[in-house]
Amino acid sequence: MKPRLLPLMISAALLPSAALAQDQREDTAAPTPRQMDTVQVTGSLIPRAQVEGPSPITSITAEDMEKQGFTNVFDALRSLPQSNGSVQDSQFTGGYTPGAKTVSLFGLDPSYTLTLLNGRPMSSYPLAYNGSTSIVDIANIPMGMIERIDVLTGGQSSVYGSAAIAGVVNIILKDHVEGTHLRYRVGGYEDGGGASQRFQFSGGTAFGNLNLSYALELSKQKPIYAYQRDEVDSVEDNPTGQGIYPSRSFLRQVTNTGATAYVDPGQATCDPLNYMFGGSNSYSLRDVAGGGYYCGSPRNVGAASLMSESEAVNGSVFLRYDITPETEFYTDLLVSYSKPTYTGGLPSWNQTFYNQDAGRFELWQRIFSPEEVGLHSKDQRVYTRSYNIATGVRGPLGDTGFDYNVYLNRSWSNAIRKSTDFLAANGVDDYYLGPRLGTNGGYPVFSPNLARLYQPLSRELYGQFSATNRAESESQTQNITALVTNTSLFELPAGSVGFAAIVQGQQEKFSNQSTMPGSENLFRGNGGSTTAAGSRDLAAAGVEFQVPILESFNANVSARYDKYSLEGGGGNGKLTWKTGLEFRPTDTLLLRGSYATAFRSPDLFYLYSRQSSGFSTATDQYLCRQAGFTSENFDDCAQGGQSIRAVSTGNTDLRDITANTFTYGVVWSTPDNALTASLDFNSVFIENEVAVLGSGDILETEANCRLGASESGTPFDINSPTCRDVLAQVTRLGPNDPVTPNGITEVATYPINLSKQRQNGLQAQIDYRWNGGNWGDFSTSIGHYRVLKHETKYQEGDPTYDQLCCNNSNELHYRTTASLSWNKGPMGATLWGINNAPTWRQDGEHRDIGPWTTFNGSFSYRFNEKMGVLFTMNNITNQMPPRDRTNGGWPFYDTGNYNVFGRSGTLEFQVDL
Repeated sequence: MKPRLLPLMISAALLPSAALAQDQREDTAAPTPRQMDTVQVTGSLIPRAQVEGPSPITSITAEDMEKQGFTNVFDALRSLPQSNGSVQDSQFTGGYTPGAKTVSLFGLDPSYTLTLLNGRPMSSYPLAYNGSTSIVDIANIPMGMIERIDVLTGGQSSVYGSAAIAGVVNIILKDHVEGTHLRYRVGGYEDGGGASQRFQFSGGTAFGNLNLSYALELSKQKPIYAYQRDEVDSVEDNPTGQGIYPSRSFLRQVTNTGATAYVDPGQATCDPLNYMFGGSNSYSLRDVAGGGYYCGSPRNVGAASLMSESEAVNGSVFLRYDITPETEFYTDLLVSYSKPTYTGGLPSWNQTFYNQDAGRFELWQRIFSPEEVGLHSKDQRVYTRSYNIATGVRGPLGDTGFDYNVYLNRSWSNAIRKSTDFLAANGVDDYYLGPRLGTNGGYPVFSPNLARLYQPLSRELYGQFSATNRAESESQTQNITALVTNTSLFELPAGSVGFAAIVQGQQEKFSNQSTMPGSENLFRGNGGSTTAAGSRDLAAAGVEFQVPILESFNANVSARYDKYSLEGGGGNGKLTWKTGLEFRPTDTLLLRGSYATAFRSPDLFYLYSRQSSGFSTATDQYLCRQAGFTSENFDDCAQGGQSIRAVSTGNTDLRDITANTFTYGVVWSTPDNALTASLDFNSVFIENEVAVLGSGDILETEANCRLGASESGTPFDINSPTCRDVLAQVTRLGPNDPVTPNGITEVATYPINLSKQRQNGLQAQIDYRWNGGNWGDFSTSIGHYRVLKHETKYQEGDPTYDQLCCNNSNELHYRTTASLSWNKGPMGATLWGINNAPTWRQDGEHRDIGPWTTFNGSFSYRFNEKMGVLFTMNNITNQMPPRDRTNGGWPFYDTGNYNVFGRSGTLEFQVDL
């Protein structure tokens, strides 16, 4: 029987969820008007009094995240209504960045969202997202050190520069802590795995003019494996009803053209191997053309990790020294270390060769079981270290009315990736096949040892045949910034004109090695890799004005020029600007709108990627579809899921990605701000997008071009610009190859500016709080985002693709979140829920998978001023991903939108001294 949560956790699921009951007197007090002192607001360089501005902004406090059940920054940001795009997480172990986490606003590429720490830029993650794109990793931002997170949507390049196309995520840490605070949290998942612990310590002290705040967070997360979830522990969980054949853990296949067939090992050969894969290995039949009998298991997929094992240490120090009562010297430091561990499954080996003894071409294959080599034999570890430090001086410029802030900022990240791979020499090939005897038709010739193929492999032999593939990557961003502001530059009849000017110099540098240098020679069948290194300098200057045109009508105008200089010569410059308008006909009503130009400078990976090669798993859709197979049964095709060599290079001639963004909306509140509602329309138009199609995308498009139409019937012209480009990227064998006539030898790709994208949608928010008298205080919040249009056109002459349709995209076309909180005396509770729109079936025929609705709950109690407890339960109803009866590919659901983690609970003890 699977372990269950403590009875306390089960019964607590019936409670509404929980709010932390700290500062109850403040929480339960009658509503008061908003503070009107000027503060720094994300999206503007000028301190301002109004909470709402010309662009929609969502703020999530640390208290919000805790009482809504989120255990990390990624989960909190990914659950926002505007974060409707599908992103890779720890379930996607076949990618380049399973240890990193990012979000997608408006369904756009994560690189279109600028992530800041205390308003300052962070270095990109050293490994490339999808092997080609820079992202900022939010996996190691410590929850216990966060004050709030601001999410500002729409183009913000005129204030922040590159990447702020979809919006800005500004993570603001606590820079002032009084007293000493201790937190210890423990949790786990009802269906097993995922046990976690977290310890947080924070405090602050003062020494005369020096104020020091500090914090430390230690966390540990156990993994969740597929074998721990009934929905995905076997390929027999396939929901299509058609069945999936067991994986070929022991296979010998004749591959001669026209005579492809499995070599029957006989049941007597397979029976002694039945103990493998948890007793599921057996004599199996794959009843397809070119198939036959073999020894296989449906449960080898269970060894894949769904949630990474991880250990992390984070620390922060904030130093403030008053040079004068108005002038402050400051230093902010955040240091992080983490070690996520993940695996895509068990080690495997295969080789196509000419069998000299049998006089024919053959394929031999092994998938090694946990009983042979252990569950952790293919673990990959990413040792990630990073720091962010800023030091500067801020204060008034005498009695001029101007304030200044001059600082140096440096952000650095280092990732060491370690994996266990088979050696190319003196390894597994020699063990099974013996010495190479020559070449036949381009294939190696061996006299193999057949007896060894059906023998278990010992851990000792696996250790001899494999070695650690260690690769180190690094990225850094450093800048010097000078900011001058004046909230009253001069007076107009309607009020004071605000002003800000910024000058910035910055350098970006990175070195990326996703595999060991020379790994293509050291290791056999080395997976896809990225090798790149380069740097560039930035000089930027910008201004911003806040202009009161009428007493009730304000304009905010900003402009910025960014100039990049590339290593080795060349560069680019871009001027961006923004105009925002605010009209307040009454004190409780705001009409707002903004228009902005924005840009994304080309990724360093796109610019400086060296020619690199590797192998990725993809289906030769042209040969498979030509043979009568479809996406529903590509696994039955001889060319389905094969290892394909891919090569790529960078392109320093890339132009900036440009964008125009437009928003307008309305905000209304009651005089006491107890009820606030907003509705905003957003529009984004992007040009000169950089695109690098993956091997799977290229091969799908190539098949569409060669066959004249996609599987769904969309016509393709083989003479169109896209088809001509794609056909040139795929190199195939000749028609007389002895094993795979017209088979793929290589897929080549490189980044180019080509596509256009248009996206628009509606975002809405309603917040209401009221006093229930003896029943306590209540508050509720509802957020919603709906995509109205999302289209992409890759090149002139190509059709326009609806990204909300069929298989073009898996973004959510709407998302709704809602919460209800209650506080009374020392107790607090919150119930939070999210409703995700239905997604498209795998076959692209209907959008009827889901919707998927989950609830989180929390309950808190303060024993006294110094001690309290917080209990949370996530996915209270234990919702699993909705079944897609057309998805025959394990794990049978879209990992970008769903997970099978299930119900979880945490218990946190709090001490405040």
